[in-house]
Amino acid sequence: MLEWNGDELALDISLLEQVRAARIGFSDRVCAASQSTDDKHLAQLRSEPTYLMAEFLYSMKVFGINTAEDIERFADLHNDYVVSLTRDPAKLQRLGLSQDRALASMFTADTKPRLIQNWAEKSGAIDQSNLARFLVAVMSSETCRKTLIDFETAGFMQRKRSPYGTMVVWSTGTIEEIFGEMLRDLRLSLQQLKIL
Repeated sequence: MLEWNGDELALDISLLEQVRAARIGFSDRVCAASQSTDDKHLAQLRSEPTYLMAEFLYSMKVFGINTAEDIERFADLHNDYVVSLTRDPAKLQRLGLSQDRALASMFTADTKPRLIQNWAEKSGAIDQSNLARFLVAVMSSETCRKTLIDFETAGFMQRKRSPYGTMVVWSTGTIEEIFGEMLRDLRLSLQQLKIL
């Protein structure tokens, strides 16, 4: 049972304050780095999908997804995760995913070669529909598309139509840097408060 007073609760509140401040600081940094100063665009950059996309791109960089072989292994791990989800209806429900939507996010004999080819041609380049596959548990493909457009407007992503009619995207590295700075600052502030 959770204790609702004392030193532990004070530490919990301090942690909450630090996490909230980190998220606000992240949004402030994102908006400051944006090439667009349009109020509507900046409001979009302050939304949850921006944070989730930044977290994903940062994670790919941190985990060293650099080569075509890396992205192929990552796609295989994603497919394994989706299969595990389909065997756990309660988890699918918690994530707000239907089994059909989860299965549609798997990399198939048609989609996986395109993923690998784009990455081999330019490290980090990915068809935006394939990026949406990876993000299926946290956002819809339409939200992914809109977030990528916002990132392009901000100067965080580049987008280019491929000869096959698909939209290929790649990060400029700015959003990963901002996310990494936020995490580093959060960790250091927690250490100073002796919460970690």
